Amino acid sequence: MNTLEVRTAVQTIEQEIVAWRRHIHAHPELGYEEVETAAFVAALLRSFGLEVMEGVGGSTGVVGILRGEGEEEGEGEGACVALRADMDALPVTEETGLAFASRHLGKMHACGHDGHTAMLLGAAKVLSLHRRSFAGTVKFFFQPAEECAPRGGALDMIDAAVMDNPKVNYVFALHLWRELPLGKVGVKAGPLMSASDRVRIRVQGNGGHGAAPHQAIDAVVVASHIVTALQAIASRQVDPLEPFVLTIGSFHAGQRYNVIAPYAELDGTVRTQSEALRGTIPNRITAIAQAVATGFGAEAQVNYEYGYPTLINQPHAVEAVSNAVTEVLGEQALVELTKPSMGGEDFAYFLNHAKGAMFWLGCRGPLSSDAPIHNGKFDFDEGALAVGTSVLVQTTLNTLRAQRHKEA
Repeated sequence: MNTLEVRTAVQTIEQEIVAWRRHIHAHPELGYEEVETAAFVAALLRSFGLEVMEGVGGSTGVVGILRGEGEEEGEGEGACVALRADMDALPVTEETGLAFASRHLGKMHACGHDGHTAMLLGAAKVLSLHRRSFAGTVKFFFQPAEECAPRGGALDMIDAAVMDNPKVNYVFALHLWRELPLGKVGVKAGPLMSASDRVRIRVQGNGGHGAAPHQAIDAVVVASHIVTALQAIASRQVDPLEPFVLTIGSFHAGQRYNVIAPYAELDGTVRTQSEALRGTIPNRITAIAQAVATGFGAEAQVNYEYGYPTLINQPHAVEAVSNAVTEVLGEQALVELTKPSMGGEDFAYFLNHAKGAMFWLGCRGPLSSDAPIHNGKFDFDEGALAVGTSVLVQTTLNTLRAQRHKEA
């Protein structure tokens, strides 16, 4: 199957891919609740003639297995490539006004996972129709709960041995990326996305009347000082050239305007790209929070949860993606990224078990919204669907062939 055949095959089913995306978009399901989405995916995979496993990881994961029937020299017999898409939506109320907008209030595909799933289905159909043109095995991972940090659904699928039998040599994924225009594909070897951890702090003070603050220990004041003091980690304790973010996104305290709150709860996220730095952060946060609280006569309890690791792309895998992009789209489509994102992605767990890479798929075009991801007005240009599907197919074929040459 050459590059022209890949482009033609994807173009032939492009409207199907769009229809799949719109169906999934209209029926969003949150992490570990993707029952209808999983059933939709599984039915399509079976119609393509794939082996299908459902309920993978003890929840809603789906795996499709396609065994190539090609025997031509150099086509990678015995090699195995996996492609992964995430299926879950977000607890966001949609405000796009699209004809296929979410039918479930408070749930929306606001991060492009509907597109990821549709493109992987497209890649599965194209490769299944051309299974005689390659040898080796392709696994299609439809993963639940990517948004359910700090654990996420990737670990559940890995624990279910999806990377074995046959063993996956390379694993790839894409992510729709609004910062890149339609028709562009961003690649980067090394760190692409950050480790994503969670920190929760409970401040225990002593409640009282709002008119008599001297008789109480105001947890709101103490927690406010902690939030401010924690920013000194980034500004005074971490190398300015080292990527680091600490954001307190949630602050809850008090129940009435004239009552001094006896306790406050802070909830935040920490993003790093260095494991050495990451390992020091829990103690730094704890030391600052407890010292500030003690100074006010209060107490602070810190709960730190390690989440997704840094997503590190393997150079040879990035090269395979880059070659695929230039072959099916042209050299002008390839964007060499210089900076990683501080966002997190549990695809990083798959990269701990096999070589591979994630790439960013440009989706900002005439038919996209101006809203960022995780926003109720987010929408991407559906022209990206054929682009992403083509790159997934060509990357798979290139990698299977390269593995065969390596083994020969």
